[in-house]
Amino acid sequence: MEGKKYELIPYLTFGGNCEEAMNFYAKALGGTFKIWTRYDNPNMNAPEAYRDKVLHSRLHFNDLAIYASDVFPGKEAKGSSADVALSLTFPDEKTAQQAFDALSAGGEVGVPFGKQFWGDWHGNLTDKYGIKWMVNC
Repeated sequence: MEGKKYELIPYLTFGGNCEEAMNFYAKALGGTFKIWTRYDNPNMNAPEAYRDKVLHSRLHFNDLAIYASDVFPGKEAKGSSADVALSLTFPDEKTAQQAFDALSAGGEVGVPFGKQFWGDWHGNLTDKYGIKWMVNC
């Protein structure tokens, strides 16, 4: 197991707009987005209109990753869970503020990004795709 490490990679699912959402996150977080596979594989038996949707993709930024896909046709994408948020910690306030502002565009801010009573910088939001984020520094 030398050279191997544990990783925890969030895997988001969307109801047909995965590519749009992941491109939004790539721009907001300064990352690169790559689609590995789409539903166009004949073994997937996806309807013709769904074959351009994302089966598996990855967003990579800094040393972090988020995987994502569109749900299989006929399945429901929940959009978000009230129990889970993606928490990002940044090395400085300026970078954290920029990410917070970008992620919150079109979404709903819960706590504006700022210096909090416990001494750290923090803000939280639900983005326009229904994903909850906590931005920290």
